[in-house]
Amino acid sequence: MNPTQPAHISFIIISYNRPQDTAKALANVLQLQNAEGYEKDIVIINNGSTVAYTEFENYLQTLLPPDRKLITYHHSSENLGVARGRNLGVQMAKGNHLIFLDDDAEFEHNNVIPAVLQLLAKYKPDDMVKIIAFREYRTATNEYYIAAKNKQRAQLPEFFTNFYVGSGHLIMREVFDRVGLYTTEFFYGMEEYDLAYKALDAGYRILYTAQITVLHKKSPHGRQTETTLTRWNLENKTVVAYKYLPYLYICTHLLLWSAYFLWQSGFKVGQLLQACKNIAAKTSNTRRQPISGNTLRYIRSVQGRLWY
Repeated sequence: MNPTQPAHISFIIISYNRPQDTAKALANVLQLQNAEGYEKDIVIINNGSTVAYTEFENYLQTLLPPDRKLITYHHSSENLGVARGRNLGVQMAKGNHLIFLDDDAEFEHNNVIPAVLQLLAKYKPDDMVKIIAFREYRTATNEYYIAAKNKQRAQLPEFFTNFYVGSGHLIMREVFDRVGLYTTEFFYGMEEYDLAYKALDAGYRILYTAQITVLHKKSPHGRQTETTLTRWNLENKTVVAYKYLPYLYICTHLLLWSAYFLWQSGFKVGQLLQACKNIAAKTSNTRRQPISGNTLRYIRSVQGRLWY
């Protein structure tokens, strides 16, 4: 970050059919501790919701003018999906530090802003730390979801990794400026992995921190069934592997995720065949852009999982 340029932090919340949860998420962001030498704004995208947001909009009107001035609220006429919704949020945000928060999530502590600024200041420009993965705590199951596939590594308070959890994370705007916005070929799922591969291959690094915890309710409102989500993961993970990984890993993604889908769905073979057709259609229109050997070595060095 240019030391002469103040940090401007934008919080981006994409909401679908969760007006009450979104009000709580916004209230949570508004009460975050301030830090010297920064500005902030908050962008909320109503992603084509099919339920009324009157209660949320009334809540906006109750806010004092200083808080209300920070907020940009946009009601999309269609459900843009996660990726397109986030892209719209990026375009509407004013900041160079972009913090994404799910509409059914809140920060556990109010030190998010100073913690982010201190973390970024700790690393040199050559370290290329431009994405910060936050720790997720799933309140329904009382378990942590951490950006590490290795259990020992997941116990560390801070480490470099190859992906981030979508419910709460920071991405510097320069990443989007250089590698592009989120891919719009996926309506839901794996858009974070797609961007992570592009960012890593451009030389950027992803830092995980346990200093910032996101309490994720995983509210059922507006969500698909687990079988549908697993099928989307099968399709999108395989397509992402096709785009960025060697052919061996494409095969292992397809085989292992197909087996998991069959087990999770109760052996719905018809849906699996449809998923395979969807994968074939998507990959036929997808240009392969394999990541470099250096990027593969980095992913292995941080104990990232390439097989599935």
